[in-house]
Amino acid sequence: MHASLARIFQIVRKEIIQIRRDRRMFGLVLLMPVMELFIFGYVVATDIDNIDLAVCDYSQSAESRAYVEQLERSGYFRVRAACPGVNAADRLLDRAVVKVVLAIPPDFASRLKRQQPAEVMAAMDGSNSNTAMIAASYLEQVTLTQAVDVQFGGGDGAARRLRHPLVAVEPRVWFNPELRSVNYMVPGIICVLLMESLVILTAVAIVKEKERGTMEQLIVTPIRSYELILGKAIPFIFLGYINVAIVMLVGTFWFEVEITGSVPLLLGLTGLFILTSLGMGLVASAVSNTQQQASMSGQFIILPNLFFSGFMFPIASMPPLVQKLTYVIPLRYYITIVRGIFLKGSGWAELKDEAAILLVYGVVILSLATAFFRKQVR
Repeated sequence: MHASLARIFQIVRKEIIQIRRDRRMFGLVLLMPVMELFIFGYVVATDIDNIDLAVCDYSQSAESRAYVEQLERSGYFRVRAACPGVNAADRLLDRAVVKVVLAIPPDFASRLKRQQPAEVMAAMDGSNSNTAMIAASYLEQVTLTQAVDVQFGGGDGAARRLRHPLVAVEPRVWFNPELRSVNYMVPGIICVLLMESLVILTAVAIVKEKERGTMEQLIVTPIRSYELILGKAIPFIFLGYINVAIVMLVGTFWFEVEITGSVPLLLGLTGLFILTSLGMGLVASAVSNTQQQASMSGQFIILPNLFFSGFMFPIASMPPLVQKLTYVIPLRYYITIVRGIFLKGSGWAELKDEAAILLVYGVVILSLATAFFRKQVR
């Protein structure tokens, strides 16, 4: 028994020495839980504030303005864009300028004065079923409990106060009228699986060459650094497309998630994100010397993208500073593209901004990865 404990102690001692020697891996292991704590602490929240709203006010009355002001005072909504007419609702929702478009009818004030029900139409972006349900709940809650204090003049000149202004909201969910969560998740899963596979596999594949000593053999050949990087990256481009194709087929035929937009456009813009993911994998490989380090470095890159991209939690529910941080997350733009094509049928006109940002990311990150690699070669 004593001898067995002694042997176990020696093995433990050996492992501790090995961990201490691998300082980069040790640092990553210590930093990972701290990073996850900050991410979960700030990101994981179901409350949504300041939902972007556009109001088509056909009434243009004191009552309608009071109703909108009460919605804003609730803290749940903020008027983000002008709405000249309901015809603009398509554009505002397609381009994700707002999440909700309110249409206040012309007879809103007159019906309230006659104490008759006034119906307000609310068009909601249902591409995120969770956000749409929460927004509808907030809107009904505010309408029924708070937006009920519209003051107007009475027939005898005295002001009358209507405590329960007979305002009703008629929500209409666009893009995902059944509010199926799977319609929202399947396009997001395409994005996450693509990133996870490409970043980790690329980083590990490069580092494996270092561990085996075959990288030095490749370096002494006439091959140039960018040729080596392209040669290592191209197989993973095909692998990424295979992943996307498999998830699309399963999502379409098994989960019955219909692609309402252009598949060629989706595949074309996917190429931009594949370049970005490969670049991030190459950067992870450049700062790693072992496969374990490469895997951990890849997780450091993937985790912020996973939680700050809006894949799991609405960006609108995050603190304002974190919401600004999400603009530097590449996955945010690819998820917008994929969900836009899947659910909204968005085309190039609606997605060109996200495509341009992904192109810039791809060029910058690949250039950075090439620079790191050249430095290692020298």
